[in-house]
Amino acid sequence: MIEAKIVFGLLTIFVFTSFMRVQYSNQLRLYEKLFIIIIFIASLIIIFSPSLLDKIAKLLKIERGRDLLFYFYMFLSFWGLIRSHIRINKLSSSLNKLTSQLAIIYPIISKKKRNESDHKK
Repeated sequence: MIEAKIVFGLLTIFVFTSFMRVQYSNQLRLYEKLFIIIIFIASLIIIFSPSLLDKIAKLLKIERGRDLLFYFYMFLSFWGLIRSHIRINKLSSSLNKLTSQLAIIYPIISKKKRNESDHKK
């Protein structure tokens, strides 16, 4: 059991340190980094003291700690889904703006107009 705690502890540290390398930008905001740090610390505490999860669940009137963990996972998954949706919409909007600007700068001339301009020369 101790080996599993060490492995999961190291895995948690590895996963969350990769999140901390991301620059502050649209990808990850400051409050999101703070939230991730809080989740990181809480997950390490839960890995090394699983009975604490049951105590917190009892305080929240939830029967088992595993159920609390599952509810928390559902919340974080929904948050990630919404965040990804917003990011995709922003990318789509900026791609549309870029395409519009390129169309204005480099318009496509129809074959008929091109032939007419060639005959005038």
